[in-house]
Amino acid sequence: MTTRAARLAMTGAVLWCGPALVGGAAEANGPLRAAPTRPGASSGAAGGDSAAAGFPIRKIGGVEHVSLADAATTLGLRLVWVERGRKAVLTGTGVRAEIEAESREIRVNGLRVFPGDAVVGLGGQIYLSRVDVERCLSPMLSPGHGVAPRPALWVIALDAGHGGNDPGKVNPRLGIDEKTLTLDVARRTTRLLEAAGYRVVLTRENDSFVALPQRAAMANVGRADVFVSIHFNALVNDAKTSGVEVFTFAPRTQRSTNAASLGARNDAESHASPVNQHDHWSVVLAQALHRRFVTELRTADRGKKLMHLAVLRPLQCPGVLIECGFLTSETEARKIATPGYRQQLAEALAAGIRDYAAALEGGKSAAGVRR
Repeated sequence: MTTRAARLAMTGAVLWCGPALVGGAAEANGPLRAAPTRPGASSGAAGGDSAAAGFPIRKIGGVEHVSLADAATTLGLRLVWVERGRKAVLTGTGVRAEIEAESREIRVNGLRVFPGDAVVGLGGQIYLSRVDVERCLSPMLSPGHGVAPRPALWVIALDAGHGGNDPGKVNPRLGIDEKTLTLDVARRTTRLLEAAGYRVVLTRENDSFVALPQRAAMANVGRADVFVSIHFNALVNDAKTSGVEVFTFAPRTQRSTNAASLGARNDAESHASPVNQHDHWSVVLAQALHRRFVTELRTADRGKKLMHLAVLRPLQCPGVLIECGFLTSETEARKIATPGYRQQLAEALAAGIRDYAAALEGGKSAAGVRR
């Protein structure tokens, strides 16, 4: 089925999971493009490479930056100094961001977020890069600010990582592998989303190999409104590390989060990729999923991060990749091996997507304040 699905993707047809299993391009491009709860919503792109002007700019080290004070004013938030020029908090209705100068991590509603550039303290002010204000802070604290129209949400692409001769991560002791687990979680999530009225595109439906570009092509041909790639993590010789990581594609000029480490290769790209047109809403989606995993599953928070991921690069819709847990963790892997916990993972994914839909409709942050 997956090999067939890949062929369909490359020839203009699409493999559906839902009421119509296989439909031609005409059916895929039919009039029903709105979210189940939001008929008539626009499906236009938002958050493109020239997104969100309106912030006063200051160049620091050749990089355009925005002061936290100006960002707060533009986004309609309140700035509270914890330590003048070093630590501050932005607050608004249901949102809170904790920001510290010279740090590569901020907290948004209690969740760990890794911006693409370090926060700068200068002259009694805190500065974030313009890209981080527009494509990280703004979508998390004020979804829809500076981008229009709001995209639709009806077709959801679920990508079960790995498959076929690519098993992904493996835990021999428990007899589990990533390719089997991701497919199981994708199927469970599909049932939940279809029950809520959404249409789902699966990039694979059985244990077959699908190349990364073909996965994105299937989402594009299927006119997916969002794309979620489901994975599990692992670390060599580490049985303790656990938790969730959520990735979006790095914006133009920004490095992958891991490339910010001392001595790491700078992998920033000077050109935008297709998925960068949807940076704003990709971050909103990532935040919604991130919150559900941390709050509902009580899993360790390893943060929302950036990476140049081949499976996301060609997308024509918002896309995220989520690492749902560690197969090398003694405690977490045992949970993942159980059908009951995988059902909880699916429920968190489906709930996060519904939260994203609510953010589209109401412009509210997809991550409620955590106390």
